[in-house]
Amino acid sequence: MKKTCLVAIVLLVSAVVLVACKSKQDSTETGSAKIIEPAMLFSKDDAKALTGIDFGECRVTEQPVVGQKLCVYDKGNSMLQVGLSQAAFMNKKTLASGTTPESIYQATQQAFSGAERIDGVGDDNFMAPPGLHILKDGYYITVSLGRANDREKLQAAGLTVVENLEKNR
Repeated sequence: MKKTCLVAIVLLVSAVVLVACKSKQDSTETGSAKIIEPAMLFSKDDAKALTGIDFGECRVTEQPVVGQKLCVYDKGNSMLQVGLSQAAFMNKKTLASGTTPESIYQATQQAFSGAERIDGVGDDNFMAPPGLHILKDGYYITVSLGRANDREKLQAAGLTVVENLEKNR
């Protein structure tokens, strides 16, 4: 009887340890950090302050394979969009393959070698379609003003998204 109880306890403890290890592995693979919404980086009030246009709420689209959430403010002929790629939102297979927001940023940057930069925005940045591409602490952010590539407005938007990223992490 004692032997049966001892075996049952050992099996139970082993099962608990295995489940705990699997749970820790799953949270590591998904980048257990908090998922940030792009509207947290650039609100409709920020969009109005930058453009003078009273946009409504942004329309959000998602691409979990690359960990991207895209917030689009759209009104008539005016548009502003903020894209955010983050490891916390990437699917497990993508992360397991070694693809990260930083590696996506670097591949995109290589495709536009020699692109113009804006000093002081993020850890690194460059200008290429659709606008300003920013790398900050492993997050890949894009800011676009639609057809307008106003460098000063892109810089102001870039500074705002970086500041708000730091507040919301």
